[in-house]
Amino acid sequence: MTRAAIKVLIVDDDTIVRRGLTATVDWERFGMAVVGEAPNGKRGWEEFLRHEPDVVITDIVMPEENGLEFSRKVKASRPRTKILLLSCHKDFEYAQEGLKLGASGYLLKTDFDDQELSQFLSSFQNELSETATKPETDYSGLPKAVQQAIEYIARNLSNPMTVEDIADDIGMSRSHLSTLFKKNLGCSIHSFIEGKRLQLAKQLLKGTNVTIQEVGEQIGILDAKYFSKWFKRCTGLPPSDYRNEQKDEN
Repeated sequence: MTRAAIKVLIVDDDTIVRRGLTATVDWERFGMAVVGEAPNGKRGWEEFLRHEPDVVITDIVMPEENGLEFSRKVKASRPRTKILLLSCHKDFEYAQEGLKLGASGYLLKTDFDDQELSQFLSSFQNELSETATKPETDYSGLPKAVQQAIEYIARNLSNPMTVEDIADDIGMSRSHLSTLFKKNLGCSIHSFIEGKRLQLAKQLLKGTNVTIQEVGEQIGILDAKYFSKWFKRCTGLPPSDYRNEQKDEN
């Protein structure tokens, strides 16, 4: 995979579907490369955090965590990510809900159309190329309290924080804020913070020479050993190995 390739993640509990898409689609034609795959939304989220793909192709009905819950977390973490849903006829209502969450479209697994898939991929290629230098989509359409929570998290990412801290700053009960946040973003406040911290940690490991200890401190994890364990749990690699891997790719 070249450095400029658009990264694709495939999530489906059917191994044949995952491997079929990976092997049969001419990804290079669209400037893309499959960087990971997963059998359910839970594993898909781990792969998403590890690879930060630009395009996610996901089934809707899966064990452990379905495609809708997974899509909510993806859009909350990286709104620019393109999502294409895979659906059966019986999942039509779920597919409609997925479109409301921000998915770009869906394909019927029972009547798969290669041409339709190609049209989606071509569209994604054009849109991602056009927006590559633009900032992430904002959260202006969310309730004020949720926006305030996100702003607080952004301001305090280098500090240890709890949901109680955020709720106190906004002037709302912890339970009310947690419910409101989950309803609007589809993920818990804790998961949102973890995603933002991991995103920043990766940026620091890729683009700077600061020590592992300093990376942890800049994302609010002061204990270097705990930071290393946390980073490995999220990505599958210790931070030092991740940094070396990025250097090798460059």
